[in-house]
Amino acid sequence: MLRWAIIGAGRIARKVGMAMRQSSTVAIRAVYARRRDAAHALAGELGAPRVYDVLDAVWHDDEVDAVYIALPNHLHAPVALAAIAAGKHVLIEKPMACTAAEVQAVQRAAEQSGVVVMEAMMYRFHPQTAQVQALVAAGDIGEVRQVQVNFGYRQDNLHDIRMVESVGGGAMYDIGCYGVHFAQSITNAVPTTVNAMGIRGGNGVDVLATGLFGYQHQCQTQINVSFLGGFYQQARIIGYDGAIEIERPFTVFPDRESVIRLWRGAHFAKEEQIVVPPANHFVHQVEVFAHAVAVSPTQRLVLTQSSATLTNAVVIDAWHRAMYSGRCESVEISW
Repeated sequence: MLRWAIIGAGRIARKVGMAMRQSSTVAIRAVYARRRDAAHALAGELGAPRVYDVLDAVWHDDEVDAVYIALPNHLHAPVALAAIAAGKHVLIEKPMACTAAEVQAVQRAAEQSGVVVMEAMMYRFHPQTAQVQALVAAGDIGEVRQVQVNFGYRQDNLHDIRMVESVGGGAMYDIGCYGVHFAQSITNAVPTTVNAMGIRGGNGVDVLATGLFGYQHQCQTQINVSFLGGFYQQARIIGYDGAIEIERPFTVFPDRESVIRLWRGAHFAKEEQIVVPPANHFVHQVEVFAHAVAVSPTQRLVLTQSSATLTNAVVIDAWHRAMYSGRCESVEISW
């Protein structure tokens, strides 16, 4: 059984912690937060016996094998590096870090220390995602030509960390990372160029961003993310011989069936619906993580998708550059 400390006491920390309690592979031993009262409140809900308001205390706790980091984005990399130095396995809330250079530093440190580090891109552990990937891999819609992702919700609280640039705020980091990850998993390719446009909000963060990504072959990805309107979420994959549409690809309800819409055929194809049973992707995520800790280092790379995490960070870096430069930017993979 893997013994965990939750680093952070916000909404997502609570959601992941509650999911952890549903897994037989997990024991939550501690909760850390800057505010001790917040740590106490979450620890009480999760049944964690210890509370910390100093990170060094977590690193020295011999009954903690792994930590889940749910802090503002700019703290992901430095806190992960401290955890790795203490010999702890690390699950980091998405995005793993604010730049590709930080992601690479975290992954190198993990490799040298022999611990598992994984980005908490939870949606990839839902059976809906596996079903979509299987349909594409089987050629049900032919060669992929377009991937379209739309994700947004209203965020107008200027004091929220998502609205503060200095702590890694903005729609691209918060929800654009999902679209970049999804496109890479569907195309099995890295874009070579990105064009972008968008709007910067009250604190200078991107509150609306569109990225158009080009590839070496006949394929494009379009990702639209926004803090400026009501909640919406959708992904569409268009192949040479058909199309797939997912109404809620990322924040899937754990207690409801989800439906994949499929069209096979290039002209006026009949819609098919594939019903996916309910599943809690947060539970599956911690169980995959626990399995990664238990297996050989070569198997860990497949489970944690280390190379995909780093590539995604490079793509997001280029997307940021394109939005703020107003030019087409190259996506440069240098390893």
